[in-house]
Amino acid sequence: MNQESSHSMHGHESHVHSEPAIRIDDIQTNWVISPAEISPNQETEISLSIKSDGKILTSFSAVHEKQMHMLVISHDLSIFQHLHPNYDGEGKFSVKTTFPKAGKYKIFADFLPEGSAQQLAKYDVIVEGEEQNETVNPDKELKKAVDDLVFELKFDDLAVKKHILMTFTVTDRKGHKIKELEPYLGSAGHVVIVSEKMDEFLHVHPKDEATKGPDVEYMTTFPSSGKYKIWGQFKYLGKLYTVPFIINVPSK
Repeated sequence: MNQESSHSMHGHESHVHSEPAIRIDDIQTNWVISPAEISPNQETEISLSIKSDGKILTSFSAVHEKQMHMLVISHDLSIFQHLHPNYDGEGKFSVKTTFPKAGKYKIFADFLPEGSAQQLAKYDVIVEGEEQNETVNPDKELKKAVDDLVFELKFDDLAVKKHILMTFTVTDRKGHKIKELEPYLGSAGHVVIVSEKMDEFLHVHPKDEATKGPDVEYMTTFPSSGKYKIWGQFKYLGKLYTVPFIINVPSK
């Protein structure tokens, strides 16, 4: 197991301070996974504390209603969990979850210490057992039904290192436009994007946080070419919908 920390790549955010009181390079994360050896579907506690210059940080700003967003993603991109750890007020975040199958997972913790910039800490976990990885294949059609709703994904262009408009359109199964999306964590919809190699992580929010559909627009940039998996999360009539798409971003 190993950990990494880096500045978080966000879409439509404005939390970066020009002269942060806490330097990004001084921030360290301490992860504790219990039990240390994990089996599939076993309840597991993930704990995380953040230090700067050896001192525990205790003040964190809420971003989209939460002081930490934690994403648990399997290395074959088939498993996705968006968790919100409890904070004890004294520097420790913790949450319980289960890992549905054996194999490698990466945990992304997205948080904002007061006086600093948005942070992204990463941690690798191995769940014991025989791995059965799924192949990461781009979707032939970017339109998918999740229960009673249908989601269509469109891009104005698809290229590397270019500011791109990405739009989710939400309808019901009869084709009626959904115009009453509800706020999920204070936003019309959240989108997480991860590259196939898991070296690129994007957490983007709508251009218009208050839109209710049927179109929810985002601006994002793909740092490198290759396959990416996109998870969109939307709330309608009290229910949270998570819709996944796999795309291929060409090199040119």
